[in-house]
Amino acid sequence: MHAVTQGIWTVPSDLRFGGLRLNTRMTVCQVSEGGLVLISPVPFRPELETALKAIGEVRAIVAPNLLHHLSLGEWMGAFPNAESYGPPGLAAKRTDLKIQHVLGSTFDQSFGAELKRLPIHGMPKLNESLFFHRASRTLIATDFCFLMPDAKGMTRLFTKLMGIDKKAKCEPLFRALVRDRPAFLASLAPLRKLRIESLSMCHHSVITNRASDSLKGVLDQLKVPNQDTNGT
Repeated sequence: MHAVTQGIWTVPSDLRFGGLRLNTRMTVCQVSEGGLVLISPVPFRPELETALKAIGEVRAIVAPNLLHHLSLGEWMGAFPNAESYGPPGLAAKRTDLKIQHVLGSTFDQSFGAELKRLPIHGMPKLNESLFFHRASRTLIATDFCFLMPDAKGMTRLFTKLMGIDKKAKCEPLFRALVRDRPAFLASLAPLRKLRIESLSMCHHSVITNRASDSLKGVLDQLKVPNQDTNGT
């Protein structure tokens, strides 16, 4: 578990998909009174449980989209008192799990003052939410954008083809899931107002230098409309 900035830790983990080493990560966010929210859980390991208990109480475990849920049950079992959240459609997909809440207003009421949820619309097969940790000004993204500068072998070739080897981008496979482009762009427009200091991405980098510029580059790539740019 690596500290990124005050109140934010990440846990990188290996992930192989279709012969590619895409890697992944869980982001740990500190909220009020030492509470912790786990976003995009990676495979559970007892030493991670010990490390988390040393820094706070796990209050919520979040599957941020319809793809990043494979380890959700392991963490729900390890922290039975934590609230579990999944995007619309996940409960039907994972009937083996008793996910307590659809990721929406219940999460916002409990954690929104410290961890702003930014749902991406127009993608019903993914239903991803981004999260903005207000205290550290960290944006947490799952599949929305990638940056993999250290990839090797066939994965390196993939990153070059996708354009994610040198700067953060929204790669073509993600964009192919958009079904309602106006709704998609409108839901991303609030990101123009954010002034972030860190960008934590599941695949696979954490950007702490000029993170706002990286986010702006992704939004420009997608042609997300400009709004009032006062900070949030």
